Amino acid sequence: MQPFLSDPDDETLRSIVEALADSGQAVSLYDAEDNLRYANETYRGMFLRGYEGPFTFSDILRHGAANGFGVRIDDGDVEALIARTLPRRRTSRRKSFETDLLDGRWFWIEHTVLPNGWVMTVGTDVSALKHSEKSLRQAHDAALLASRTDLLTGLPNRRYILELLDEALSAGRLSGAGLCAAIIDIDRFKLVNDTYGHEAGDAVLRHFAQVFRDKLRPGDHLGRIGGEEFLLLLPDVRLNDAARLLDGIRSGFAPAMLPDQATRRPVAFSAGLTEALPQDDRSTILYRADRAVYAAKAEGRNCTRIGLESGTLAPPPAGP
Repeated sequence: MQPFLSDPDDETLRSIVEALADSGQAVSLYDAEDNLRYANETYRGMFLRGYEGPFTFSDILRHGAANGFGVRIDDGDVEALIARTLPRRRTSRRKSFETDLLDGRWFWIEHTVLPNGWVMTVGTDVSALKHSEKSLRQAHDAALLASRTDLLTGLPNRRYILELLDEALSAGRLSGAGLCAAIIDIDRFKLVNDTYGHEAGDAVLRHFAQVFRDKLRPGDHLGRIGGEEFLLLLPDVRLNDAARLLDGIRSGFAPAMLPDQATRRPVAFSAGLTEALPQDDRSTILYRADRAVYAAKAEGRNCTRIGLESGTLAPPPAGP
């Protein structure tokens, strides 16, 4: 069988060029000195609108940046982009990459260095694919957030706040930074449900969560672990400061407005506070905090008790 030999004549070459012009792909050809020698209609629409030269790669980029079209430049510095790009233009015979334009389109670029040093690029519009990818990523992020969030309060749910506790314990062991944890229980919550109904109870839970969110530092975490019970994580803080923070929140806790918009219900809480020890895991630190919150309940509620390493309990430290 005779091998096929590619030897296009002028008519064939003209047909190829016409096909490239109508392909919808963005095709360009730059010579060895980076002067544009061929650009089809799609490429011209992307980079050459209203441009009269000089038609060098660098000047074409500058024209787009000055007129609000062409390649998106994250830092807005076209000269820095040119300085980064030019030395790499011919380092690889063939490479592929994504680029996005200021008009929101995305193109997949096939960049080929020809034997004579010329550069041919063929760009395919992948905007629909990128938008689908973005939608899938957003859906994934939303599903992940939903799986970690308590729907009523918007706080981390039980599973996620316990994961955050495990991470905080590991980080504390590595860094030596302190970690305090508190189990917090809203006082006489059943009475709210029994007296005003479950919608009122839900309003109190949402109010409690919002007040705490507003008072906590960046990096602190409050999660709902069940019913009216919450877990508070305070990284890089010691017991005295953690106790003062809880007392400050308690003393200024605004009443909750119930759904009838006429009843304002005071909100009080009991807290069992403890500090992480080097040997602690999730079970041991929660055990001390749980015993401490039961002690706070037994001693009249609306107070903080501290769980110590030995299993004993202590009142909160005195003020500063």
